[in-house]
Amino acid sequence: MHQRLFVISGLLLAAGLACSGLTNLSGDVSEGSSGESGFSDGSINEASSDTLFSDSFADESSGWEIGDYSGGRVGYWNGEYYVTSLGDGQTMWGLANRGFDDVAIKVRSQQVSAPSNDNNDYGVICRANADGAGYFFLISGDGFFAILRGDANDQFEQLIDWTSSNAINQGNSSNEIQVTCDGENLSLQVNGELLASVKDSRYSAGDIALTATSYESTSTEIHFDDIEVARP
Repeated sequence: MHQRLFVISGLLLAAGLACSGLTNLSGDVSEGSSGESGFSDGSINEASSDTLFSDSFADESSGWEIGDYSGGRVGYWNGEYYVTSLGDGQTMWGLANRGFDDVAIKVRSQQVSAPSNDNNDYGVICRANADGAGYFFLISGDGFFAILRGDANDQFEQLIDWTSSNAINQGNSSNEIQVTCDGENLSLQVNGELLASVKDSRYSAGDIALTATSYESTSTEIHFDDIEVARP
């Protein structure tokens, strides 16, 4: 595994954040929608009332952050949501511009490009704030995972250290990422396999976000699709 530097750019604090609290979302975006939530893990209730939010990213006005910055960019493309880190440890994330407390999140991820050694990370943030605070559930192109707590002022603490797992599809592959933030209980599943659980009580509520970092001079681009947020 290659060295990971945990540098946050802070670039996404700039203007251009999409508006939060949108109403009358159309088509492929649902909040408290009818039908099953789509979560298959037994820890998540599939009753329709437990679905808090879902998005196929087909509607580019569904409220996610859009921006083009010196260290990377986030936005919609062809029915997916992309996060691009241009490299050198720049961590980029895009906020959903919504508020949650306890959630179970599932999303499909696809590594589109990365350094030749896959020295990167990408994944999901729960209880996120625009200053970089929140819980980061991360996997890497070279098959590692970790859970980090991000604080303001570019500080990170590893709640779960970087660990390799055969459950993670490496390189330019697809992975299903599922995270749970339920009170102080935090967990990460990848492709249906539970990889890590830990307890932390620093944050109790916040936004959700999708994130990526490249630790080399070459960029990393990750596409995300079909995100679902349910009660845990």
